[in-house]
Amino acid sequence: MAIADTLCFIEERHTMAKDSEILAPIYDRIGLNQYAVTLTPRLLTFAQQNDWVGRRVLDLGMGTGASLLWLAGGRQGYTVTGVDSSAAMLSVVRQQLAGKSLSVTLLQQDIRALDVKDTYDMVLALDVMNELDNLKDLETVFRNVHAHLGPSKLFIFDLHTVGGLAQRGQLGDQILTNESDLNVFLRNAFDYERQAYTGDYIVFQQANGAWQRQEAIRVLRGYPTQAVATLLRRCGFEIKDILDEQLQSAAIAKTSGAQRAIFAAVRQ
Repeated sequence: MAIADTLCFIEERHTMAKDSEILAPIYDRIGLNQYAVTLTPRLLTFAQQNDWVGRRVLDLGMGTGASLLWLAGGRQGYTVTGVDSSAAMLSVVRQQLAGKSLSVTLLQQDIRALDVKDTYDMVLALDVMNELDNLKDLETVFRNVHAHLGPSKLFIFDLHTVGGLAQRGQLGDQILTNESDLNVFLRNAFDYERQAYTGDYIVFQQANGAWQRQEAIRVLRGYPTQAVATLLRRCGFEIKDILDEQLQSAAIAKTSGAQRAIFAAVRQ
């Protein structure tokens, strides 16, 4: 759209608005779910090829539920518990579950303070670990997973590498969508001192004949792959494989050139 030609009214983002509340309703429309949509079936194939069996899956930081919906639906029919700290994300998932008879439980929790009663055959955490504030938070999550994962069962999670976040920060400004009722612009930046990427989402959305402007910030922190591997072992996991974004095995030293590192670990 030509904003100057069609803009009737712009409301600035309220300073107390939560970023997830802004992003949740448009999360799928701007493609933030596509990574999980694409990767989840491939990860399940990887798990089965490596002798994983089970029925109960815990999906941490599920967002709008791309992994959860695929795992619980279709011929898969897994029993899935989805956890996310955002009420807005959970609301979107509930809408997508309406009318479907799937074996799904939804919990609003911070994954650093995980409180579930069951033991699971797989714990999956996609596109969420970089949102944690520090390595101590990562260790807390790993210990929580260890407490709720069955012996010799699989924990799969991914991390943007430091190099991957740095490359993302160099993308400059992007137009994520330019539709009749929604325009989203993304400003990418990387702080080398903090090893952190910042995505500034500027959202223009039409409602009741007027355009509303909102802004959401997403911060992703980079962690050295070797440090993450050390924490996993300290928390009682054996690392079965570290994969790049093409699901090819990669030594820790080689993950620095990958956009993401995907860890497959089993509970000892």
